[in-house]
Amino acid sequence: MKYHLIVPILAILLLIQGSASAVNVRDVTFTTRNAGKVVFRHSDHIHKKAMNNNCRACHDALFDLKRKKRYSMADMEKGKSCGACHDGAQAFSLKACARCHQTREKIYRVKVTGATVFSHSAHLATTADCAVCHPTIFAAGPNKRFSMAEMKKGKSCGACHNGKKAFSVKECSKCHSTGELLFEEKSTGNVMFSHKAHIALYVCVDCHTSLFKPARSKVKVSMQEMENGKSCGACHEGKTAFSVKEKCDSCHKM
Repeated sequence: MKYHLIVPILAILLLIQGSASAVNVRDVTFTTRNAGKVVFRHSDHIHKKAMNNNCRACHDALFDLKRKKRYSMADMEKGKSCGACHDGAQAFSLKACARCHQTREKIYRVKVTGATVFSHSAHLATTADCAVCHPTIFAAGPNKRFSMAEMKKGKSCGACHNGKKAFSVKECSKCHSTGELLFEEKSTGNVMFSHKAHIALYVCVDCHTSLFKPARSKVKVSMQEMENGKSCGACHEGKTAFSVKEKCDSCHKM
């Protein structure tokens, strides 16, 4: 056989083989309307035992390269598209959503109480089934903002954080960050308010919002007003806690 005939024959053989080694495969990113991006990695699939480097295991029986039809999760749950294999038997179930849909930690900017972080990783460690929350409680995309009063009635986070399924929304500091507060007072020395020390004895609603608004106020309260039951004096009256009239050095650091 002459040399110039060898190259065309090899090319024909590679095409007939239908192997991934004869095709330039790449990762495909699908951008969904309300569930983020999904990356399909050919390299993760083509070497599986069921496929054995054979592209025809999926094309065009499951995925028609010409039609490029998009399937819903409901279609997949009926065995269409990815659901043909991802049924929990041949491959992991479609319910393990986070294995395909990218999740991230969400930060909610709350003006009066500071940033609140929702950790997908912490919740997925409890249950890998995203359907527990999506879409019954939260849409997969942007959501309406709920007040704490609504959460206490079972809305949003309150659907689970009711003190039974998970810790109550009344345990504010588990989501809302608290810090030590420094009140600068030149005449009597600075006063440090320790959230940590008070949270160990009380819950946030004992003080917020009846005594103190969550946002720091610029209005100062005098010792005389405290002795009349204002601000710290509401508790530091000598019964609930030591009186503001005594142990001054417990708060004022000269």
